[in-house]
Amino acid sequence: MFSHTAKPTNLTSHRVLVFTLAVFACALATVPAQGKEVVIYNLTSATAAPAGDLVSDSNGVLYGTASQNGGEGYGSVFSLTPPVQRQTAWTQTVLYTFLGGTDGIYPITGLTPDGKGGFFGTTTQGGTGTCPLFFGQPGCGTVFQVAPPVQGQTAWTETILYSFQGAADGYQPAARLLLNPSTGVLYGTTFLGGAYGAGSVFALTPPVQGQTSWTETTLHTFTGGSDGGYPFASLIEDAAGNLYGTTTGGGFLGYGTAFEVSPPVAGQTNWTESVIHSFGGWGFGDAGSPDAGLVADASGNLYSSAADGGTGGFNNGAIFELSPPSGGGTEWTETILYTFLGGSHGSIPANDILIDAKGGIYSTTDTGGSSNNGTVFKLEPPVAGKTAWTLKILYSFKGAPDGYAPDGGLIMGKVGKSVVLFGTTLNGGSNGDGVVYELTGTGFAQ
Repeated sequence: MFSHTAKPTNLTSHRVLVFTLAVFACALATVPAQGKEVVIYNLTSATAAPAGDLVSDSNGVLYGTASQNGGEGYGSVFSLTPPVQRQTAWTQTVLYTFLGGTDGIYPITGLTPDGKGGFFGTTTQGGTGTCPLFFGQPGCGTVFQVAPPVQGQTAWTETILYSFQGAADGYQPAARLLLNPSTGVLYGTTFLGGAYGAGSVFALTPPVQGQTSWTETTLHTFTGGSDGGYPFASLIEDAAGNLYGTTTGGGFLGYGTAFEVSPPVAGQTNWTESVIHSFGGWGFGDAGSPDAGLVADASGNLYSSAADGGTGGFNNGAIFELSPPSGGGTEWTETILYTFLGGSHGSIPANDILIDAKGGIYSTTDTGGSSNNGTVFKLEPPVAGKTAWTLKILYSFKGAPDGYAPDGGLIMGKVGKSVVLFGTTLNGGSNGDGVVYELTGTGFAQ
């Protein structure tokens, strides 16, 4: 079906960590940690505080963004190349350092491959727009592209595709971009801005032949009311061109929404937004404030994590499923798959999830675990005759040696013939600037 996989202001959800951190219990099963973590690179001041998901190419090279420092403190784009034969050290290369002006400030999300060896991305500030200063920095945010060196050169090139203007089109694009490979159109969200200040869904269309400018179209402006507000997560697209995402606020109960934005019907020009679920938070035994993207299975069910809420009076976050309407109905059905208990079980599962071939769900929690520095976890589907999902803490971060606050999701990769998971931590490691890590022994099924 699908072709891709407290009220916030100025990013003041728990994700403010990027800038300031340099089902009842009896029904839930938990088993001890199993994975083995290896820090493959201790980040330095040039690439500090990576907050988004990594992406890899066909050669196993990892690419990511750093939200801070980068020389002047405005962030950077980097790559990590695997060790050559009989070596163990990964090699980091800083591909681009943001200068803090019209080229963008603070990239806090992952990159999107452009299909030509380069990447698209966003910065939450910088650019040519005029918006309220946040952390003393100007600009409303940008969409950028970084391209590899042309023949005979060594430097990567950054190009600003679009600078947001604030009230007209949005402010602080904080989510990874979605590329439609057949049209070249980029889709994304802004956390703030638009006519009501509660964010927007936008499309960027590439230049037509003979032109150089990309065209931005605002597909939906959130009011912060029943339609949702303050979207932080990336979008996914189904075969009919409908976009799906989440908002951290708004909805009928005020704890965010899952929404659909549909293309215009014949003879119309406006896209249509529909709320497919309004989250109620812990007071309603529901997930709350989801700021991770949705993932679809082959049947069209949607899965994701929520930073807050849960069943049984717990407010440490939850993993949920949304099932599409059946029998001619219009209501999607939500199921809470797991409620986090806090403490050693982990809390604040705010990051994108990864689903393996057997339906296992993998992701990270920002806090909790044996040292309260965050975890990597796996949720295993119920065995025959049971209904409870089983939580496995694959790894609990210790802090200084191995990183803490894993504020990005996981990606699958291979080392030799072994399946591994890669991720980042916002802080910790030998330099205190975060780490890139590899996790083995997770049981991830291809």
